[in-house]
Amino acid sequence: MFLGDKGKEKTPKYRNVRYNYDVLIDDEKKSLLKLSQNLGFYDIVFDEKIKDVETCYDTPTNLLTNTGLIIRKKNTPQRSYFTLIRLSDLRRVEDRERKEFLGECEPKDQPSDFPVQIADKINEVFNNLFTVNLVDIIKHTTPYIVCELSGNRYKIISGTGYEAEVCFEWMKVKNMRNGKRARLRNFSVAFSLDPNYEKEREHILWVIERYCKEFVPLTKNHLEVAEIAVRTRVPKENPEAQKGKGKGKKKEERQEEGE
Repeated sequence: MFLGDKGKEKTPKYRNVRYNYDVLIDDEKKSLLKLSQNLGFYDIVFDEKIKDVETCYDTPTNLLTNTGLIIRKKNTPQRSYFTLIRLSDLRRVEDRERKEFLGECEPKDQPSDFPVQIADKINEVFNNLFTVNLVDIIKHTTPYIVCELSGNRYKIISGTGYEAEVCFEWMKVKNMRNGKRARLRNFSVAFSLDPNYEKEREHILWVIERYCKEFVPLTKNHLEVAEIAVRTRVPKENPEAQKGKGKGKKKEERQEEGE
């Protein structure tokens, strides 16, 4: 059952952005302690356990992801909903990713169950710029990448009342097409882009960069990282081996001509 905007939170005034990091040394308590000691007048408080499942959908030929679009279903203990993630080639993390809410759904619902409703929402987001038949594309989408997220979510609260979110996550990833699996560790920090709190955001990012060397910044979101980890590898041909094959083939042709 497609529930549309039922249960959707009020649209925030400012967009959110999430920075993702690879974890070289996994010691959550030590990392939290370093953050707490170096942030100054900030408190870090436990928020909740993470127990989410994210599913990325696409056509068999990856029509959506190849054009920078991801249809995602997110199942949390509280709700399930579809979102559209738009990716660009821009380098700045703040500008690279946009998320658009598509609609609430039941946990087992698939985009292909509601192609008209989801196509209408996507056209609404893009002001009907698509010339392709979106309904037909969505009808042919199937689960591509499934990512089970577990871990802990914390809040960083400044003395000015500004809040940021940090997550330590384990990601169990499965490619539904080739069966490949991976287990990844991820650290992330999320902010509201309220211009009144730009200094707070810069300070938090500076502390992570300066004191948490175990975190390596990523330019991709966690679904992109997950897809890379379980994609089908295409073996590269050795140029020298190819030359050898070519010589062998020519030799065989000469021998046949001589006969």
